[in-house]
Order: sequence, then structure tokens, then C-alpha cells
Amino acid sequence: MVKPVKCVAEKIGKFVAGMRFFVLVPIIGLAIAAVVLFVKGSIELFYFINELIYGIERTEIEISIIVEIVEIVHLFLVGTVLFITSLGFYELLIQPLALSPWLQTHNIEELELNLVGLTIVVVAVNFLSVIFDKNDSNLAVYGLGYALPIAALAYFMKVRSGIAKQTS
Repeated sequence: MVKPVKCVAEKIGKFVAGMRFFVLVPIIGLAIAAVVLFVKGSIELFYFINELIYGIERTEIEISIIVEIVEIVHLFLVGTVLFITSLGFYELLIQPLALSPWLQTHNIEELELNLVGLTIVVVAVNFLSVIFDKNDSNLAVYGLGYALPIAALAYFMKVRSGIAKQTS
């Protein structure tokens, strides 16, 4: 009687261990999303350079260039963070990869901090777009609305990274 129970326990253990491969769905999804953002950013960069060379009006050149460049770089940054998150999930839940030390993920807190940092950048870039939009006159309300989540997330990052340093 002991033998069948042990056999069932082994099968359940193998099944549970094999479930970690379900994480391949978000890993592949994040990698595809990163590639899509890289392609979109590249296309927008190509159109921006084309517009810059051939057809931009001189009156709005400075503000337009700044906003466009920041938004294009923003696409590449988000894509990069998604790709690093995809690699991190793979490393943590499937198997370690031979990566540069700065790309290696050692715990889930590192992935959380990457995501929170990304959120701060997204909010900051959105606010930058509002600043350069000439139609909005009430920047104080927007500034406060954007500053509060940024401050809360920055505090979360500080506390979380402090906890991670204490435990390591």
C-alpha cells in the first residue's frame, strides 16, 4: 500500500514542477510586446527623421523635436524593460541564462522594481507631453496629479530596495 501512495505523490510532484512551464506564455508575450515596441519605435524614428529633413515648419521646430524624441525613446525604454522582464521570468522560473551581470535577475523584487521604474517613466513622459501641449493652461492640477503617483512609487522603490538589501 505504501508504494501506490508514493507513486501518486511523485506524479503530483512532477506535475507541479512541470507547471512552471506555464510561465512561458507571459515570457513569450512580453518578448513579442517588446519586439512590437522596438519595431514601432523604429518606424516612428524613421518618419521623424524624414519629417525633420524634408518637411518640418521652422516655427515649431524646438518643441516638436523634443517631444517627438522623448516619445520615441520612451517606446524603446518600455520595450527594453519588457524584454528584461521576460528574461527575468525565464531566469527565475525556468532556468538560468548566460547573460551579462547587469541583465541577470536574482529575485522577484528586482522585476518589481523594474516595473515600478517603468511606471514612473511612463507617467513622467505623459506629463512632459502635457507640458508641451499649448492648449492646457492648468498645469498645476496636472502636475499634482502626476507628482503624487510618482512620489508614492519612488517611496515604494526606496522601501523595497532597502528591504532587499537587508535580506541579502
